[in-house]
Amino acid sequence: MAGGNAMSRLVPPGGRAVRGGARPATLLTAGRRPAWGLLLLLAGLLTTSACTYDSVEDLLGSAPLAPACDSTAVSFTGTIAPLLQQQCVSCHNNALRNGNVSLETYAQVQQVAADGRLLGVVTHAPGYPAMPQNQPQLATCDVARLRQWVRAGMPNN
Repeated sequence: MAGGNAMSRLVPPGGRAVRGGARPATLLTAGRRPAWGLLLLLAGLLTTSACTYDSVEDLLGSAPLAPACDSTAVSFTGTIAPLLQQQCVSCHNNALRNGNVSLETYAQVQQVAADGRLLGVVTHAPGYPAMPQNQPQLATCDVARLRQWVRAGMPNN
């Protein structure tokens, strides 16, 4: 045979002899980097660039989380009066008395709550005008707090 013996054709340079003259499967081929190394590098880059967050705000957004509704610890001065001041007193005050109702003092609120009007209007019950007028209904939590205060006997606390 020209160019060497039969065995030299079966052994690749730097390799070992195999039957049938086939080259053994190797991770390194002709001086190139392993294909699996490139795949691992690509996979690592994709996962780290696709799923990174700098802070909790990035995950949850910047809007504050809504606090849980506590309708059990309700007091007139700490819960009911501030709610009515924010939602009702701009129309139902001593100067305007819209609907002939003022909600500025405990006595005024207690009177409207005792006869059922307070819960009737905020729950949009049949036969009562829906309040706040031309506005969305009060939050479920706020209605629950008003209801709890009325059920507790409308204490002046």
